[in-house]
Amino acid sequence: MSLIIVSGHGSFSLGLLDAFEMVFGEDQKVKAIPFLKGEGIPQLQTKFQEQLDSFPDEEVLFLVDVYGGTPYNAATQLIYGQGNCDVITGVNLPMLLEAATKKEQGLKTLIEVTKSVSETSTKIFSEEMSHITSINLEEDEL
Repeated sequence: MSLIIVSGHGSFSLGLLDAFEMVFGEDQKVKAIPFLKGEGIPQLQTKFQEQLDSFPDEEVLFLVDVYGGTPYNAATQLIYGQGNCDVITGVNLPMLLEAATKKEQGLKTLIEVTKSVSETSTKIFSEEMSHITSINLEEDEL
């Protein structure tokens, strides 16, 4: 089973966890760690390490907001060289929900599933409507 740590700038991760819990319910293996004003990499790494220490034998997936941002940099520096941890950027609610449902399947599977959700969860209304319109036109021609 994997531990999922969500982090981002400000209280982003706390809000995301709150939304997650509205849909999924509370999950002890999904943690939010905010990166607050006035903090730097050392302070954030301390908070990350506390969670890692609480779950010493778990694989860990960090889901962070921005590639190259402080939460990303803090996590990657902390886990560099460890095969049981990884970091994915661009976290959103669909990604977190899917990751939570697959966390028992191991880190490698969890990463693959999370990547695919990232690709499929973005929808553009005008493109969806255009697709529906073209399907309706094809059906009318039959």
